[in-house]
Amino acid sequence: MGGLNNRPRIIPCAIYAPGKRITQLVIEGKNVPGVLAKIASKIAEHKVNILSGMITAEPGKDTGILTLFLDLTDSKLKPEELVEELKALDVVLNAEVIVKKFGDIAIDGTTYTTLFLGERIVMLDVDDVGAMFDWLDKTFGSGGHAILFDMGEAVGRESAKKLKESYGLKGCDLIEAFLALHIAAGWFGYEVVECDEEELRFVIRLHGNFECTPFIGKRDRPVSHLIRGVLAGVFKEAYGRDFRVREVKCIAKGDEYCEFIIEQATKHSQPYEKAQGDVAVSTTRPYRSEKPAPGPRPS
Repeated sequence: MGGLNNRPRIIPCAIYAPGKRITQLVIEGKNVPGVLAKIASKIAEHKVNILSGMITAEPGKDTGILTLFLDLTDSKLKPEELVEELKALDVVLNAEVIVKKFGDIAIDGTTYTTLFLGERIVMLDVDDVGAMFDWLDKTFGSGGHAILFDMGEAVGRESAKKLKESYGLKGCDLIEAFLALHIAAGWFGYEVVECDEEELRFVIRLHGNFECTPFIGKRDRPVSHLIRGVLAGVFKEAYGRDFRVREVKCIAKGDEYCEFIIEQATKHSQPYEKAQGDVAVSTTRPYRSEKPAPGPRPS
């Protein structure tokens, strides 16, 4: 599956480049057109290569922040000398060298705080997350699955609540926004396969589901207990009816994607079969039957 939108997003937190002169700068500039061009031209003038970076400038703000990893291997300048050159530009208010170097690895030296839509987030290695899930499974079995489900449900409800209160979203727009935001956050790619408003039956596929990625082809049953809970919490907060959610396909057992069937619960449904793949969620109407391009799948 091609397309630029399916390329991995590489977060510029660290660079390993043996034999290269790598540094990192943070630059505060005016929030006006042409600033980036002037800064890039000055950097290129000294044969410095821009490797990666982040631009943060909000509408209506007077200034913005540019953080760059640079390769000075072919330049005669020291990082501190480049900083002085940049500070002399009329569009630059301040600049500093902030890199942390340990041998040949250069690490982002800005801050420990990372924000996503104004909320602090943390990044975890998927294999590390998998190790935690594996320990929980081996130690507590189905009880651990229930714990993951409950944790996920709490997360889903909180996320949906923020989308309602902060952005005025509700119903299908809230569900679509939740799924899209979690593509941006690296949780999974998604597509809505079926959306039957009359029967209240939905099918959602998740590609590269982070919860299951560490176990690809290593399990004989679906293992997405946390994400089932998350979906349960999102629907419960967004709508009002009980639903059953089943994970019928899972990359952990060799399937191409994780697939969830969401159906309206009946009086015979078991609302809290948390460890077996059937859970209760809530809704009053489905979301649109649109199929966004799924995110990248693990190789």
